[in-house]
Amino acid sequence: MDSLFNEFVNLRVPEISPEPGTQPQIIDEGHKCGLEIVNAIAFNFDMFDNDQQLLLKPLLQRPVTATSFVTPGGFFRVHYDPTGPNAPGYDLNLFAEALDSTYKFEIDFLGYDTPPGDSATNPNIHSEEYGGDNRYDVYIGNLGSGLYGFTKFEYEVEEGSNRFSSYMMIDNDFVNYFSPGISGAQVTVAHEFHHSIQGGNYIFRSEDTFFYEITSTAMEEFVFDDVNDYYAYIPSYFNNPETPLQRTTGYNTATWNIFLRDNFDYDIIKRQWELMPSLRAMIAINNSIFEYGSSFAREFNRYGIWMYFTNYRAVSGKYFEEGVNYPLIVPTSVVQFTPPSQILNMSGKAASHTFITFVIQGNNDSLVTIVSNGDVQNAVIGLNNFFDFNYTLYSDSSSGDRFLTENYSSMFRAGNPALWSVSEILNNLLVREDDASFSPPEGSTFAFPNPFTYGNGIIENINFSFNGRNGEKVDFAVYSTSMNLVYSSEHFVGPLTNNSLGLKWDVRGNDGEKLASGVYIYVIQKSDEITKGKVVIFN
Repeated sequence: MDSLFNEFVNLRVPEISPEPGTQPQIIDEGHKCGLEIVNAIAFNFDMFDNDQQLLLKPLLQRPVTATSFVTPGGFFRVHYDPTGPNAPGYDLNLFAEALDSTYKFEIDFLGYDTPPGDSATNPNIHSEEYGGDNRYDVYIGNLGSGLYGFTKFEYEVEEGSNRFSSYMMIDNDFVNYFSPGISGAQVTVAHEFHHSIQGGNYIFRSEDTFFYEITSTAMEEFVFDDVNDYYAYIPSYFNNPETPLQRTTGYNTATWNIFLRDNFDYDIIKRQWELMPSLRAMIAINNSIFEYGSSFAREFNRYGIWMYFTNYRAVSGKYFEEGVNYPLIVPTSVVQFTPPSQILNMSGKAASHTFITFVIQGNNDSLVTIVSNGDVQNAVIGLNNFFDFNYTLYSDSSSGDRFLTENYSSMFRAGNPALWSVSEILNNLLVREDDASFSPPEGSTFAFPNPFTYGNGIIENINFSFNGRNGEKVDFAVYSTSMNLVYSSEHFVGPLTNNSLGLKWDVRGNDGEKLASGVYIYVIQKSDEITKGKVVIFN
């Protein structure tokens, strides 16, 4: 708590910081938005000692300002001081226009519900303490330490809902910020207003803060396309693409939501928020993509391809519209290729990329392999786990099972291939784009999703992929770890969601009921051949 206290004080009132000399820089990726730290302090206020509470309390209260006005659209009330250190340094008419434009785009165009007003949670809506009426309150003040703004959650809309009324705080001038003046104010209101939608209409879950920031930072680009403040933050992810998506700040991965918008539509992002109250963010992302007929592994790898074709490699009319302004991807590994083949044994975390550049001097070729892990379950429950894979490049077209060109082929192996996707780029030309479709070696099988969780509303079966013929009949059985038979039946081999062949099980016992949480052993028998494995089920 002391560390959290010092960080917050250093951010909000650096002049009295107990850690002098550590004041944030203007481009401080960890504190572009104060959503996480401000609300962490507020929700844990009682855990601080008395002296700390005395200092924190005024910093967590709504500012008292000299005057206010209602924007022309009628939804927002803006509170400000016309003179003094908190006086706005930009045109208030343009600021009001930015708020109303944000409302029209995020509510009227995208279809989100308006965030709850003060009266939804507090009967004293006419007191000055709560802005004087039920309009959404926006306060302008000198944040001064690199913060663009923050959304402060106040009162829970319904007990146990984790949905809150809120107000918004915006810096008064954005002097020396990446986007100064009214430009900084524009993107900040687009960013913070969506936080009020997220926490007011869906859920506030601190464990998934990255997802809140991905959405709000992308919303800046969607509402105010010409400002491009997100350019300041994306280099850190392009420099470290092996960072798991759920471990990013969210500011530096706004391009992920831009990618989803361009390849699907705005509604896929809204759908993720509709799933968020009952699912963790990574599962919500995966399930929304699944509804659109694809998978996270597949789309995450395509996103890696888009990340490669930026800067001088940008292709007009393809990939990111503003990609020419993005940095270049920094490869995870650069390998001097030695013919006739080279095998790499590597590992990656869940929901991360591995970019491998092979330098092929004899042919003056450069081959880039993008290996993407799409394991969303471990992105939630196995954040620190590494997952092994091996990739082999061959200097001919037939030695590997993945044809690339007349001069090259490759082979990819991993423990659960359905959770991976691999693509290759030769001399800046995409030569193979994967669809996350892999067949297991003869005599083996793999199950996905594994672990399986009941109640996600989308993935209602476990898929068992193995080498079989379409229409072939097999015997399928599931046992508890104490070797009690819980399910057995004949199944027919058919196509699965990852384009391999196998069988689907609805994860019910012989009695038609859901199974208890635990580890289960499955056995597949076709003719005299038996394959088996384990699945984990959460009920």
